[in-house]
Amino acid sequence: MSINPTSRQNDLTGFVPVKGVWAYERVKIKASTVLQMGDAVGIEISSNTTTGFNTVMGVENASGADFVGIYWDQLISSGDSDYASTTKFRTVAIPVSADAEAQFTVGAGTFTAVDVGKRVEIHSDNRSLAVDTAGKGASITRYISSTKGLCKFNLPTTETA
Repeated sequence: MSINPTSRQNDLTGFVPVKGVWAYERVKIKASTVLQMGDAVGIEISSNTTTGFNTVMGVENASGADFVGIYWDQLISSGDSDYASTTKFRTVAIPVSADAEAQFTVGAGTFTAVDVGKRVEIHSDNRSLAVDTAGKGASITRYISSTKGLCKFNLPTTETA
């Protein structure tokens, strides 16, 4: 799937890669997982061990469930024929340069220009930021408006045993 993210900024919700180098790679998605373009994707962890699958990102890098990238493919819904499949691969935009930034929408909190530089959680909707909740989800790099900004996902990751 070839999509120019900067031409889609205004009609997409969720995270949108807009700056720096992003690799668009096909990754293995966990069975029975609903994902839509713009969702944050993380490593699936079960019993403190990676499973080899990618899934909906948690609110921050915790217990090894680190950020992988932004889901950049067609909607996966419960009605899909391969919804419960453990062999499906989908495209994810993965930040590969230190200057890689994504546009985000505000999912919770009051966003102002003074929030630039804060490290915050990914909102529980998995496609926006909780700008008033400190965490290891993303680092805010630019204020655009009270509902949009830019962020980086290059925060320290966690380790599993």
